[in-house]
Amino acid sequence: MPLADYHRRAAVAASQVIAGFDEQLFEAALGNTRIGIALGRDAAETREGRALADLAVRLLARLYPTVAFLSGPGAEALSTELSTLARAVNPNITITDHATLGIAIGLDAPTFERTFHAGSDAWTALLSCRTPQPVGDSAIPFGAGAAACFAAAAVFRTVLIGEMDPVSDDLTVSCLDGIDPITASDIPEDGWALPGPTVLVGCGAVGQAAVWALGRSPLRGDLELVDHESVELSNMQRYVLTTRADENAGKAELAARTPTDGLVLTPRPHEWASFTATHGYRWETALVAVDSATARRAVQASLPGWIANAWTQPGDLGVSTHAFRTDACLSCLYLPTGQTPSEDAVVASALGINPLVAEVRTLLHSRAPVPPPLLDAIATGLGIARDALTRFEGRPIRELYVEGICGGGVIPLGQTGHPPQDVHVPLAHQSALAGVLLAARLVRRTAGIDPGGTQITGFDVLRSPAPYPTRPALKDSRGTCVCQDPDYLRVYQEKWLAKSVD
Repeated sequence: MPLADYHRRAAVAASQVIAGFDEQLFEAALGNTRIGIALGRDAAETREGRALADLAVRLLARLYPTVAFLSGPGAEALSTELSTLARAVNPNITITDHATLGIAIGLDAPTFERTFHAGSDAWTALLSCRTPQPVGDSAIPFGAGAAACFAAAAVFRTVLIGEMDPVSDDLTVSCLDGIDPITASDIPEDGWALPGPTVLVGCGAVGQAAVWALGRSPLRGDLELVDHESVELSNMQRYVLTTRADENAGKAELAARTPTDGLVLTPRPHEWASFTATHGYRWETALVAVDSATARRAVQASLPGWIANAWTQPGDLGVSTHAFRTDACLSCLYLPTGQTPSEDAVVASALGINPLVAEVRTLLHSRAPVPPPLLDAIATGLGIARDALTRFEGRPIRELYVEGICGGGVIPLGQTGHPPQDVHVPLAHQSALAGVLLAARLVRRTAGIDPGGTQITGFDVLRSPAPYPTRPALKDSRGTCVCQDPDYLRVYQEKWLAKSVD
């Protein structure tokens, strides 16, 4: 079966979590597997059921070339709608009506030989390999979104890691809890209005999943979407709001097209520095969904009133909320340890041309094409055939580094000993879960529930969730962070003294 034309980026993501990764075996496993989505009446007739099914399709259709749709009575129209969505996500996909492994949504949904029953109850995700799970009809999409991600993770672990029982016990995960449990009945389902200027920094994989969830919630107010980049083909394996037709669309503009119920999304196609230079630094709430420590520290240095941050790393994902004055701020979690090599040194080392670091520095700055003599030197330095670099002729050196080295385009995926990567490519369900959790943290606070302090919640997508996934975080012990600097503390207090934001 033909894979999506952006599937290689999915292979990069898989190679970072599968021991002994073999790309040919990976592609064969995908091509030989049919994944099913079965829908019951309650999946079609409830808001949570429709949300769960929507995100499940957006995740599965990006990776698996053959997807089967099964529908019980009353779910036929939804099945047709989701088949259309799957084809938009991956025009190469094969839609069938038979599979031996799949996800069932709804108490009366059809089943497979191996079935993962996904459900939700407002803020809570439900998953079982034994019994059908209910789906609620609340206006809260976070449990449904998380359930879709955990179900997609279970399918991934079954097909590509070979686990026989990835959901050994019935799974119940709250998107509401902090260190201590929070009762969902304490939170109303409406009246959620952002209290002040709010910004989402980063509209990539995590940011898009956050917007997907926020758009389905009854949250009201204005949300600025900051991202200066455009969607590339290689992004599509994990960007849940994209279809194949969205290549080259601006990330912020694409996210702003998401339907909402009272939430006004404004695209700002800027880098953070130029955005704040134009629109100011007084942001009461900042959601951070960027992919580097440097970018996170830059957001924290602008001193928003309250920050929620989401991240992914190989096999791991999470969300953190930050109290600047009392506990760890965002920068505390991302301070460098020891001397950090410059980007030009990292790239030169990765390409096997350490003596030419000055030339690499110039090319990174100018974004000029890599000259043929330098490609010859790279081929020699890496010990590969010159032909392997032909497709990078006329392209910037950063693309050669990201796609060729970090992405496995030059050095085979899974090969040991290739240079350390500064670019991590997450799995689609990994990024999506981080985004759903990020959105849930914003809504939880907007609804008047804030556990206080700095709290970090983490999940490993290759293992069952820990019983207590949330922990506190104290300030960095070295005393060198901005949240321990008298000048930053003074300015923060001057900005937010009238409001108790942390």
